[in-house]
Amino acid sequence: MRDLLKFMNTFVDGYGFAGVASAVEVPKIEVATRDFTAAGMAGPIEVRMARLANALMAKLTFEGFDPHLYETLDITEGSLIPFTCKGSTEDGDGTTHAHNVAMRGFTKVLDEGEWKDGESVPLKLDMSLRYYRRERDGVELFEIDQENMIFRVKGKDLLAEHRANIGR
Repeated sequence: MRDLLKFMNTFVDGYGFAGVASAVEVPKIEVATRDFTAAGMAGPIEVRMARLANALMAKLTFEGFDPHLYETLDITEGSLIPFTCKGSTEDGDGTTHAHNVAMRGFTKVLDEGEWKDGESVPLKLDMSLRYYRRERDGVELFEIDQENMIFRVKGKDLLAEHRANIGR
């Protein structure tokens, strides 16, 4: 057994929601490709286009009506909310690992779902992200900043030369 998630906490604008946040769906990273074929090839191949195929999205679920969470949420233009999810995993040998996901974006969908007497009412947020950073034990795995044309994988900036080539 490796890296089983044992505990997690979610922070919205720096405020912790332990016991309130119940689930986080981190962004899917899908690299844009296009089909390429040329003379002498038996068929097309996919070629990476050095960018993402889709906007980065995250989904967060909170339980109950936490007033601080509602005060933090803002759906006005230009309002970007920082979210941080921290997890602790444990290997089969007992070694623990710190996981950190930092995101910044805006609320695209705010869904309070179905209210039922005597039951928890989950608040589900769909976030459109402008920034995403994923770390394990303090080591950067991914950093993606779409607006600033930054796409780093394990510390290597895949777009640095492209930025330089176009004067950015």
